Amino acid sequence: GGAGGAPVVPMQLEPDKRLSHKEVEQRRREKAKQYFDELRALLPFGSDSAKFDKNAILHHSIILLKQQMQELAQEEAASPYKQQAGQAGLADFRCCFDVSRQPLCFAGLDSRLSDANSAFCTLTGYSRMEVTGLSFLNSTAPADADLATQAWQAMLAPGCKSATSSYRCRIVRKDGQHMAVNVDLQVISRQNKAHSFLVSVNPCL
Repeated sequence: GGAGGAPVVPMQLEPDKRLSHKEVEQRRREKAKQYFDELRALLPFGSDSAKFDKNAILHHSIILLKQQMQELAQEEAASPYKQQAGQAGLADFRCCFDVSRQPLCFAGLDSRLSDANSAFCTLTGYSRMEVTGLSFLNSTAPADADLATQAWQAMLAPGCKSATSSYRCRIVRKDGQHMAVNVDLQVISRQNKAHSFLVSVNPCL
């Protein structure tokens, strides 16, 4: 400790704290330019958008957003799946997914998890944050990896008539333990194309 027990402040941190007003403004302008460049790149005008100033970029971005919101509203209005009074909505299904004791997760076609419920996290030992982006197939015990990969690929094969499949394997928990489980796969389709999987996992009794 320093004299009289006073805490020692590391000197190297000081310069970083004291950015001049000019430097702060410069950083802010650089960030703003980066955001405008990103917005410009998203506009559907190709090389023409290089000529746009900031106001033009904002103007066209607003038009684009309004268009897309209108298209979404029209799609929703045209959808045959209208929620009837008293019918469960998306938030209700989300709640069911979260509180279900059945370990469930959503995975992309590459087996990377996009979401999992608490029961799945408890079973595998991962937190919800850690589970996102984790490959389900990579978390399968090496001895069962081929069998599991075949089951996933068979669901995506052209001409596959079934939207569900089941197999047994061992998965590797976060703590490294191998656990024997039954896996049920359900293909979720959008516009008649496989979009993702709902994966249900039960420990073998």
